[in-house]
Amino acid sequence: MVNKYPGPCGVCAARVPAKGGTLRKIDGVWRPIHLACEKGEAGVISIVIGDQSFTRNRRGRCEDAPCCGCCNI
Repeated sequence: MVNKYPGPCGVCAARVPAKGGTLRKIDGVWRPIHLACEKGEAGVISIVIGDQSFTRNRRGRCEDAPCCGCCNI
């Protein structure tokens, strides 16, 4: 199930944009999960520049960026 709203990732706590991950029930609460974190490859980092927060795969942008929603910088 795709996340409808943005929120912090239930695995790495970095921001997951709307429709940029999946939903998983953690401790009785539905939380968005990055696609990379879902696969066990928790490789998403959060970068703050000024008052804006960006997310990016630790290995750089993948060939599908920004389609999967994992990278927005």
